Amino acid sequence: MPSSMRLGTASVAAALAFSGCAVKAFSNDGSNRHQRCFAHQRTSSVSSARSSRRLMARPKAALETEADKRDRILNEIDSGLREFSKEDSQLLEDYGAEEDLMGDDDDDDAIDAATLGQWDERDLRDKFDYEWDPDAGDQDPNNLDPQYEYVTEIPLDEEGNEIGYNPQFGYSNPIDKRTILNPPDSYVIDEKTRDDRLVPKDFPDGDLENASNAKITAFRKGLKEVETYTDEYLQMEVPRHTAKWHGYPEILSYPKQDYMNNRFTKPEDKTDFDALGPALARVKAVELARAKNNEWLPKGVSEEYHRKKTAIYKEKGVITGSTLKGEADEDIAAKIQPALEILGDVVELLSIELGTVFRFKYHGLIKNKRGMEAWTGVLLRDCDVDVTGVVFETGHRKRDPYYDGGSHWYGPY
Repeated sequence: MPSSMRLGTASVAAALAFSGCAVKAFSNDGSNRHQRCFAHQRTSSVSSARSSRRLMARPKAALETEADKRDRILNEIDSGLREFSKEDSQLLEDYGAEEDLMGDDDDDDAIDAATLGQWDERDLRDKFDYEWDPDAGDQDPNNLDPQYEYVTEIPLDEEGNEIGYNPQFGYSNPIDKRTILNPPDSYVIDEKTRDDRLVPKDFPDGDLENASNAKITAFRKGLKEVETYTDEYLQMEVPRHTAKWHGYPEILSYPKQDYMNNRFTKPEDKTDFDALGPALARVKAVELARAKNNEWLPKGVSEEYHRKKTAIYKEKGVITGSTLKGEADEDIAAKIQPALEILGDVVELLSIELGTVFRFKYHGLIKNKRGMEAWTGVLLRDCDVDVTGVVFETGHRKRDPYYDGGSHWYGPY
């Protein structure tokens, strides 16, 4: 194809592309393609004119206000369609102040922290209006209402025990002395609250059925039976009418007692620290502390207690069963020194009775006591002494609380 013809074809293709006609390829029959493109261009022009007329016929949309622009920007940022940038911050400043962006959310009834005052421990003692406050003189809501009758005898089983009683978990019978026998009727039909104008009559006035129904109602109430229902969770009979139990306030501290309560000191012999003043009171307190004495246990009380505990042994002349020391032959005690060195601090020689019975204070475990006694007898016989008995004294200790799960605060051990 000559170069001049190629240039002409290119010019035509460029013009058609500019006018909206898509020309993909040209060949020798380019004239036919040119005609089809011009027809398509004309059709497109007609469609554009129709669309323009339709748009002109529609009502114009309202102009976007500054507040609308601000809301649109914030919504796009919240939804993730737009990232907040410095330009957005500048736009938001132009579209409204910070107070406008926050909105008018002030509530006149809201609690202001500045007006609440200072919190202290007295707030823990405050109560709501519906709470029972005995310190304020409120009546006990747990008291039974005298206008109702209650169960006086709890049902018993064949063995005479209360039904539902378990020695491990206690009482579980829901029918107790707070169960009501004559519950109130509905306020619609109750004699105290009913309104005859609103309640329809079953029978007209003067009808014989009224007296008969009154007798039946009185007979039913006179039975005084406990009305029950089956609880769906407990699967047992539960009374329908009971006096509500409100409980009692939690005791947060023990009640205040007299200063001399549970003290051995007589009131006339007590030390009045308040009258001494701070300096003299401190001197007196140090004096009592250094004397190993205080207002709880005057001097001599502990010694008298132990004297009474050991008086029985001196009266009977028998020290077996105690940890009191007795007489021991020095020659025999010297001969058994090898055995005592082997036993070490586990035993302590108390006495030698009749020259052949050895008493020791045993400090080892109670579970090993019998075995240690037998082994000690073997060691003593190896020392060439006569042994007819070995006694390990442990006093009131009968078990090892630190080793067998017991508590050393409770005894006797």
